[in-house]
Amino acid sequence: MILRPRYRIEELDQYLAKRDYGAALSAIAEELKKHPENFNLLLRQAEILGMAGDRGHAIEVYRNLARHFAKQGRYSMAIAVTNKILRLDPSQTEAAEELQALLAAQKEEEEKAKSRLLQAARTPTPPPRVTVSQAPAPEPPPPPPATPQPAPESEALRFFSAFPSPALTELLGSTSVRSYGPGHAIVREGEYGDSLFLIVEGNVVVEGTDPHGKKVTLATLGPGDFFGEVAVLTGKPRTATVVAQSPVTVIEISKEILAEICQRHPEVSAVLDKFYQERANATVSVMLARLREAP
Repeated sequence: MILRPRYRIEELDQYLAKRDYGAALSAIAEELKKHPENFNLLLRQAEILGMAGDRGHAIEVYRNLARHFAKQGRYSMAIAVTNKILRLDPSQTEAAEELQALLAAQKEEEEKAKSRLLQAARTPTPPPRVTVSQAPAPEPPPPPPATPQPAPESEALRFFSAFPSPALTELLGSTSVRSYGPGHAIVREGEYGDSLFLIVEGNVVVEGTDPHGKKVTLATLGPGDFFGEVAVLTGKPRTATVVAQSPVTVIEISKEILAEICQRHPEVSAVLDKFYQERANATVSVMLARLREAP
């Protein structure tokens, strides 16, 4: 009787260190039998398939993951996965086209949900009709209607869904995915920069300087949030320092690539202008709130 070797997920890094991709994929396959919806494991599987030269299978896994993340509202992760597809095979433009269609559909659904909430907030509920003899004791007034809140990662959705499909394909094929450890200053206030960033995983702290020279925490950002756009879109020095709070993965989008895309697709300039104005207004609001809170 021939015993088949058992491949353990705990030894995955050892298999990869020896470039034993077959053993690594077997270990992942065994683990996926127990946890078929472990999406981090599926990401590792696609990555190792690509390393092993099985690009077709890797792209198939990546495309399924991109669909899943987009439908779950994890747009930054869907963007990062589509970037991996285009890095493996730049001819896979249909992957970016599919993502653009998914983003557009998600944005339309988000707008419809927001409209329904606003309509409900504007439509008061009529009080019940009662006679004098049945008049109940006064009841406290109902709570005010809920104010519609933006969905997580809605900023990434608005930004990328506004790109026409060819421009989005170019953008995703030219971005870089980078990782940083806790405490790393990804950008520094006062420095010039030529990239903006979209957070895929992890959290960062944004620190600025108020008019009195005092350091203030402007925000804590997480997946789906952008930073570094001011230096890229205005050419001015960085207005804040951004420090990783935890292990962080970001998508880096270069100023040069954006300029090239705007030349070929002039409508993208309006997307970037709107994006910058929204971000600038939000930053000013936060700074004013911090100043009001200061003793």
